[in-house]
Amino acid sequence: MKVLILGAGAMGCLYGAALHRAGCEVVFVDVNQPHIDAINARGLELETRAGVEHLPIPARRPEEIPEPVDLVVVFTKTFHTEAALAGIAQAIGPQTWLLSLQNGLGNDRRLAAHAAEERVLVGASSLPSDLVGLGRVRSHGEGGSKLFPAFGGDPAFARQVCELLSQGGLPAELEPNIHVAIWSKAIFNATMNPLCALTRRTPGFLGANPESRAMITAAVDEGVAVANACGIAVAAQPIHDLTEVSMTDHANHEASMLQDVKAGRRTEVDAINGAIVEAGREAGVAAPVLETLWRLVKLEEAKLEG
Repeated sequence: MKVLILGAGAMGCLYGAALHRAGCEVVFVDVNQPHIDAINARGLELETRAGVEHLPIPARRPEEIPEPVDLVVVFTKTFHTEAALAGIAQAIGPQTWLLSLQNGLGNDRRLAAHAAEERVLVGASSLPSDLVGLGRVRSHGEGGSKLFPAFGGDPAFARQVCELLSQGGLPAELEPNIHVAIWSKAIFNATMNPLCALTRRTPGFLGANPESRAMITAAVDEGVAVANACGIAVAAQPIHDLTEVSMTDHANHEASMLQDVKAGRRTEVDAINGAIVEAGREAGVAAPVLETLWRLVKLEEAKLEG
């Protein structure tokens, strides 16, 4: 299977490594030239609890992809999705599948603007991964992935992708209720990511303080109320449990939003907190804690613009 990983950040590299191990012909696509050069010069360096690997996976710029592939796995920031997919239009043929494992809500519709709905897959990942340098990624922690066709239909190809990821060391499974999984992850991210970004601390710090724990509980409950009002049958307890795992097993993991704020980059808070708050408004459900976190992160972004 010919696979493009669109966005060679921490998560893109982690998943590209798994598909490479499973025998796929993987190419990373990115626009960060020093990162591309580092991967091409010495291979992708991936550190896990099992040790350090150097994987000979090529990295290319979008314009260097000459022809259609079988699968494009989209790992760009949500606000870059449209431009990134347009940049590899030559790689998306009538038989190409698109898979989003991105954060936030609404990724299914973004991908459907570039491929037929029946060839769009979406998923949710609970794996941690950090970009620790040019061509260097670290993933210390457990987790897995859930995938399914975004708009229903035959799950045969999604099953094949799950099998490849599992063979490559990243457990994955089909999830017919994929939108429940995506909303659950969005609620988790809308809770933990802004708190890490605003405090400039990792989840272990949040777990050690009663003030953050109270906000975490309230934010999760708000997100679940919004999801349920929108017809998505999300349960609260598994998300509460996942926040506990984050604060213990992933205590030192730097959330993507924290990495973005520290690096002076725009965050995905609009597609995460913003999307949940706006969905709540349409459904008549307020989410004041999630909205406050959204506005505070937007203020951080405004400081960068200033």
